Amino acid sequence: MSTDQERFSRCWHSDAPRVLAYARRHVGVHDAHDVVSETFLVAWRRWSEVPDPAIAWLLVTARRVVGNQHRSARRRHALADRIALLDGVASVEDRTTPETALRRGEALEQLASLTEDHREALLLISWDGLTTDQAATVLGLRPPAFRRRVSRARAALARIAEDPPGPRASPPVHPLAVPVTLKELR
Repeated sequence: MSTDQERFSRCWHSDAPRVLAYARRHVGVHDAHDVVSETFLVAWRRWSEVPDPAIAWLLVTARRVVGNQHRSARRRHALADRIALLDGVASVEDRTTPETALRRGEALEQLASLTEDHREALLLISWDGLTTDQAATVLGLRPPAFRRRVSRARAALARIAEDPPGPRASPPVHPLAVPVTLKELR
């Protein structure tokens, strides 16, 4: 095997699970594997441009793939949700303890009340495990600007925790896309 193939194989084994987690958060379980496949296809085609470590580059590419698929994915998810309701399929919270479901629900409500930018910044660090520099690259920001965004997001979460919001203004976040508690975000 050539060195490019070996490096690509190592990259696949180490970074594909992280790209998959990122994709699941943005397009759901059913379409996440397609995003990963397309992301790594782009990576293979442009392998000479992929830095080492590749995770930030891969997440930027995955973000673009998600952007290209977002509209059709929304329609598919809406249909899947309607079918699940008609079939009486249990939700994720129904399969957990009441306490865990309550904590997860509170975390979802608090995350949903954040702006999209703040929510994404926190999840890139806490859920995807990126460094601030890597997360800044994914969002196309300079690291100092990203650190300010994370700081503002954490401050907003602290304010929300002290005074929970009324009716939700932001779109809901997929239940599998967030940690069980907000302590994991801080």
